[in-house]
Amino acid sequence: MSDLYTKKEVEDYVTNVVFERPLGVSIAAILLIFNGALLLVTQLLTLNALNEASTLVGICRGMFQGFIALLGLSGATAGVGMLFGKKWAWWLAVFYFTYETMRYTCAILFIPNVPPILGGVHLSPDLYYVKYGMRIVWNLLFTVFMCRSTVTGFFQTSGINKWKACILLFLINGVMVGIGWWLMN
Repeated sequence: MSDLYTKKEVEDYVTNVVFERPLGVSIAAILLIFNGALLLVTQLLTLNALNEASTLVGICRGMFQGFIALLGLSGATAGVGMLFGKKWAWWLAVFYFTYETMRYTCAILFIPNVPPILGGVHLSPDLYYVKYGMRIVWNLLFTVFMCRSTVTGFFQTSGINKWKACILLFLINGVMVGIGWWLMN
C-alpha cells in the first residue's frame, strides 16, 4: 500500500468513482490521454520539420510549437481529469472536441489552398475531404456523448445548460480557428 493514500481512501475512490464512471467516459479519457501524448511525442520527433512548416506558413516558431504542445497537454490533461470525474475535465474535453471539430471544418473549407501554401505532396482533394470529414463526425459524436445525462451526472455538470455551452464553445473555437487561417493567408 502506498504511503500517499490510506486503505480507506483507496476503497472510497474505487467504490465511489470507478464504479460510477460510465464506460464511454473511460474510453474517451483513454483516447484523449493517448492522443495528447501521441501529439507531444510526434511534436518532439518532428521538431525541425514543424519549425520549417511554421516559416512556410509565416507563423512564429515558438507560437506554433507552443500551440501544438498546449493542444497535446490539454488532451492528456482532460483525459486524466475525466478518469477522476473532475468537473473541469468535462469543460476541457468538450472544448477539445469542439476545437477539433472546428479545425477540421476549417480544413475542409480551405483544402484547395493547403497544398500550394505548404508546398507539399499534392494528393487528391477527395482524400482530404474523406479524412477530415470522418474526423469531424468523430469529434461531433464525442461532443454529443459528453452532453448525455449520464455523463453530465458523473461530472456533476447537470445544472449547466450543456447545449448552450457547446454552442458557445463552437463559436469561440470557430473564431479562434478562423483567425488562425486568416493569419495564414
